[in-house]
Amino acid sequence: MAEDIQEEVRKIAERIPGCRFVSLVGYDGITVVQHAIDANFDVNQCDAELSSIMLASKEVRNSLKLGNEKELIWLTENAFFTIHPVGEDYFIYCCLKSAGSNPGVARIELNKAKKTIHKIIYPE
Repeated sequence: MAEDIQEEVRKIAERIPGCRFVSLVGYDGITVVQHAIDANFDVNQCDAELSSIMLASKEVRNSLKLGNEKELIWLTENAFFTIHPVGEDYFIYCCLKSAGSNPGVARIELNKAKKTIHKIIYPE
């Protein structure tokens, strides 16, 4: 199971132009798997910090009764993040370079991958 997820994460990262890394993380902030290509900061710390954002987002959407979260996009001066929930316990995201990357491809790849990873984590 872990090898299947690791391979899926690696393939995603390598298919996205300008990708720094891809991580699958629990909402508890613990990294499940990651694949770094060109990370210029601590990926594990980023995983933990983004779990805080995802928990806050979950709280807001539940409070406002906004329904299930589909995607969160966060753009900073130095990075572009596309984050997708995978069930209630995990999220997968990619960090792209702020210039020379392709966020559209990232969104498509993560959207496809979250379905595959969901089937691995939550078999019927």
